Amino acid sequence: MTDKYKSTSPDSTGPVTEEYRGEVQEALREKEQNAQPAVPAFTSVMKAIHQKPSLVTYQPIPFMRQVRSCGPLVLAQLRLIPRYILLVEIAIAACSVLISNLMQGARYGSLGTHIFSNMLMLNMALTMILVFSIKDDRELMLSMPLGPQVVVATGLLLAFISNIVVGGAALLIVTAINPGIRPLPVIAQTIAPMTLLANIVALLCIWQCSWIALLLGVLAPLMRTLQNLRSSFFLPAWVNSVPTTTAAWAGTILLTVGLLSAAILTAPLAWHTQLAGGDKN
Repeated sequence: MTDKYKSTSPDSTGPVTEEYRGEVQEALREKEQNAQPAVPAFTSVMKAIHQKPSLVTYQPIPFMRQVRSCGPLVLAQLRLIPRYILLVEIAIAACSVLISNLMQGARYGSLGTHIFSNMLMLNMALTMILVFSIKDDRELMLSMPLGPQVVVATGLLLAFISNIVVGGAALLIVTAINPGIRPLPVIAQTIAPMTLLANIVALLCIWQCSWIALLLGVLAPLMRTLQNLRSSFFLPAWVNSVPTTTAAWAGTILLTVGLLSAAILTAPLAWHTQLAGGDKN
């Protein structure tokens, strides 16, 4: 009787004990498997994902929140734009005032007016290149709930405003020093080509063509100046042309709006293209 109990005891090393242990382990294993929750269906998983989307998933932002974010965005853009950009604008405007007053006279006629307007064009182009070469714009696009389009539009607006302020001040100074330079001809020779050139340069900079933008921004005012210095210079007549008719102004305005719209609307595509290409700049 004692041997029978010993043979079935857990401490025994007999064959009956080994079989007993195996049955116990199998029972525990089945119990553990049965205790695990069943794998949820695919539809349940997708429903849970949609209820709690990822942080990187684009979600529509309410309109009023976008409006409230515009103020902080402008302030952030102002803090991001280096101070040297404004110094460059003032320096070029001061040189344009000095050179235009030296060239304006009986010998050169209205050449000072042309040089002044061409240097304002150069100032606008360089401003666009410097503004859109800021490396913190991508972080700003990610941190603000407005997207690349609004960030680019804000950068364009700030660039235009700064040039209007600096150029307007320079125009007041140059006309006060030399009454021979009239403000209306300067505005007529500047506003249309300057805006067109600025929008082209901005579009190129958004698509990471800064070298082409710089070349164009320097060559366009230079060619206009050469055309005025030597009327016989072998350059096309449209280089120094200014819209004079209603149809010409309408076409210029449409082209300007089209370039501006292209720069803003293609900003997300340009940004994603840079990210896909592994651009680290």
